[in-house]
Amino acid sequence: MRRIQSLMLSGVIATLGAATGIVHAQNVGAGDGRPFHALVLTTGMGTMSVDALNARMTPAQFAPLSNDAVSYGASGYYAVGRALLGAEASRATFGEEGLNNGRTDAMSTMQGMVTAAYAIASTRHLTVYPQFGVGLGRVEVTLRDRASGGTSASQPTFDEVAQSPGTESRVTGRHLLYAFGAGADYLVTRGAGSSGVVMGVRAGMLTSPNRATWTRNGQSVLAGPDAGAGGPYVRVVVGLGGR
Repeated sequence: MRRIQSLMLSGVIATLGAATGIVHAQNVGAGDGRPFHALVLTTGMGTMSVDALNARMTPAQFAPLSNDAVSYGASGYYAVGRALLGAEASRATFGEEGLNNGRTDAMSTMQGMVTAAYAIASTRHLTVYPQFGVGLGRVEVTLRDRASGGTSASQPTFDEVAQSPGTESRVTGRHLLYAFGAGADYLVTRGAGSSGVVMGVRAGMLTSPNRATWTRNGQSVLAGPDAGAGGPYVRVVVGLGGR
């Protein structure tokens, strides 16, 4: 996991360095240009610390969950001067794991945030910016056992659900979410047009400051693990933009 995080952080530095190089190559200073608006689709990869979850899954004879995921979603921002105000939503899937005892587990996360950024460099085609986001995150762990009965407790503990998940149990943890990152977007236009296709890259870190609140089918799940959808991410984007 540390190697993946190092590669992601290296990608952030390389991306911003290349974008800054393009700005200087065009002889356009940070104070010139006006940022464009953008509406894009996103895809990429991210990681999440799953140690707390796996510490509860292993005693229940489930395979350890993976800590890396493929993500996809949508985001957009509207330029007000150099401020970029927007929102984004994304989903990440960590895949399904299984053992020969008939038990399988899978995990996915979802995030919805409002974002604020500032164009530190802007040309007619390029915008480079740091970005901050705040919103809600959700972690969903799906437990399946072809031979087990489910726990009948009205407010089960997380460990009780893991020990007796039944045919399928979906345990969901909700929490606050913050994002710190940066992005570089390039606007491709025809001739002197003011709108066109946006291509770019976003990278940063997601962090969850509070303990997740866990539920199963609307029921409270007690003593859940301290886990949240946090970790580094890198995404490529493509969509539409203009002024």
